[in-house]
Amino acid sequence: MSTLLEQGPTYLLQSPLATGAVVVAVLLGLISWSTTPPNAPDLPGPKGWPIVGSLFQRGKDPASTYQQWAKIYGPVFRMRLANKWVVVINGAEAGDELVGSAQYGSIFQSRPMPHTLGKLLGLASKKAVTLGTSPYDDLLKGKRRLSIASVSPAATKTYENIIERAAQYFVRGLNNANKQGGPIDAVPIFFDAAAVLAITVLCGASVEEASVLLNDIPYPMKRLGQIRNINGHYRDFFPILRVLPPSKLFREAVEVAKYRNGKLTFLLNRCKREYEEGTAQPCAAVSVLRENKQNLSDESLTSVSNSMVSSGLDSHMPNTLLWGLGLLASNKDMQEKAYDAIISQEKLGDAMNIERDNYLFAFVKEMGRYFTTFRLALARETIGKDLVWKGHYIPEGTTVYTNCHAMNRDPARFVNPEKFWPERFMSGPEAERTMPHYGFGIGRRNCPAMNLVHKEIYTVYKRILLNWSIELFDGEREFDAVRGCADGLEFNQAPKPYRIKLTVRDQQKLDAYLNTEL
Repeated sequence: MSTLLEQGPTYLLQSPLATGAVVVAVLLGLISWSTTPPNAPDLPGPKGWPIVGSLFQRGKDPASTYQQWAKIYGPVFRMRLANKWVVVINGAEAGDELVGSAQYGSIFQSRPMPHTLGKLLGLASKKAVTLGTSPYDDLLKGKRRLSIASVSPAATKTYENIIERAAQYFVRGLNNANKQGGPIDAVPIFFDAAAVLAITVLCGASVEEASVLLNDIPYPMKRLGQIRNINGHYRDFFPILRVLPPSKLFREAVEVAKYRNGKLTFLLNRCKREYEEGTAQPCAAVSVLRENKQNLSDESLTSVSNSMVSSGLDSHMPNTLLWGLGLLASNKDMQEKAYDAIISQEKLGDAMNIERDNYLFAFVKEMGRYFTTFRLALARETIGKDLVWKGHYIPEGTTVYTNCHAMNRDPARFVNPEKFWPERFMSGPEAERTMPHYGFGIGRRNCPAMNLVHKEIYTVYKRILLNWSIELFDGEREFDAVRGCADGLEFNQAPKPYRIKLTVRDQQKLDAYLNTEL
């Protein structure tokens, strides 16, 4: 190298080998200078490659890879993803202690702001940020308080009629497809109906209005989820790439964010007007307005609304429903148990404890545990101070991944975790826990809408099973959460494609149900 330097900069530029060495040296300098936090967490973990760390060792399903690495490095390990140090929590006990406890929980309550998401918010609007992706600040506390109040058990009970109307829309979509003859692809039906469910519960809109509200969307709504993907974009890990023009996907996500903000602002303004006039129907937005004692800004209220509909407008709700629908179609025993539970509930009413005695409700909970469509919860960032846990140093500003997929399959927490077994939530220690699984996250930044989502999914399945028996026609048959996953790198994991056949149980009852104005 000294000989090359002696020949001057002109020779360096002419020699490919020398030029490559200079480029590598510069990149190494950039990485070492910009790695965050500058001090590495004192934990075991994979060594990784130069410059890129473990970024390309994660495989096609990072959550499963991290679960396997935990068997080597322990339930909490570190890794470097290019310029970021990341701590991954895989064990249920470690997750409860670090993220879910009063002792350490406040340190893990913030979110990092990746470059890509931050740039999107700057170009679209801060209204587009959901509570789940917001860094911790005093304003967030007020917004979370409103969101929690809007999905409390008492508030959820007032949405029952809205949920029933949306469930009828699911049934109508399936019925129209079934009339065409042949097998049914439920994906477009469920994505459309899940959006209707989210919008009607949010603002009390009619099903008819909600069904056409998104007709002029410029690009798929999932673009926003792709930007929020915890598996990241190379620009988030390699600052040098940020000099390049934005990708097509990013430009589309900006347009979708602006579009969604406009629609939600319109709905929220109408709810505010009706609330002030005393004519508003029960809905989540009205619950938010009723609890808004701090008089948060319109921007903050729209942010809360974005948070409340993101599950249905992106992919969490439809993907969760699609996993369960396929499992019911492929397993007649489970389907009949679920149907019998519905009939028993109809006969017994409040005499049946839906939490402990209803197989279908237990099925819904087990879906959240077994499939965990958000396998890696949104990233966290340690704040406030450095942490020493069991002798291990974790510096402030460390990115933290909670591997909900691994935690939901921790044998120390769940009996026979690799088995889909709804009965675990009907009796025994697992049925006694107030938080049945980690599908909604853990700690101070978990999703507070667990009760509402369980109620919504239960109602949709109830109305489908009352009207049809379901058979699997073709496509995915295993419905294993890992082997049956369409794409483990996606923000939200969906099953591989499949089609179903529906057999009407009672045509007269189905017609009467569809003609009933709820």
